[in-house]
This record gives sequence, structure tokens and C-alpha cells, in this order.
Amino acid sequence: MKDEDFMKRLIEDPKFTLEQETGLRIPASMNIIVLEEDAHTFYLVLPVKSNPETDGELTEADLEMVSGGWDQGPPLTATCNN
Repeated sequence: MKDEDFMKRLIEDPKFTLEQETGLRIPASMNIIVLEEDAHTFYLVLPVKSNPETDGELTEADLEMVSGGWDQGPPLTATCNN
């Protein structure tokens, strides 16, 4: 909210700006729309309509994004300083 240059870039080219700021690659098929609220507008975003024929099935692209195995890493420990 304080960085006017960032806000301008985000509104003009949200996908490119988010990729540059986060280092993530956003798929070409993904649309990103930035809405700037004002005091007189309320946005209600509806979820994607479900498709009973394909719900629950992952595409090959989805599987690629989630594959890679599981690494438990070192055990987590917690300390309490009362």
C-alpha cells in the first residue's frame, strides 16, 4: 500500500510483476486480475463451477506440480520459556 510504483506495476501487468517479485512462474493459462477497492465498491468473488466429470482427477500438469517425494527432515522441537 505504501509502494506506489509496485501498485502501478501490479495493476498494469500483474502476472509479470508477481513473477518478478516472488520468483514463481505463473502458467500462461492463468489470468490474474487486480482490483483496487474504493469506499463504495464491494467485490464478491464466486468460486469456479464444479464439473462432476473431472472433479477429483489431476491432470498430468497437476501431477508434475505436486510430485517430488516427501522429506521429513529433522524432527521439530519446541521450547517453552515461561
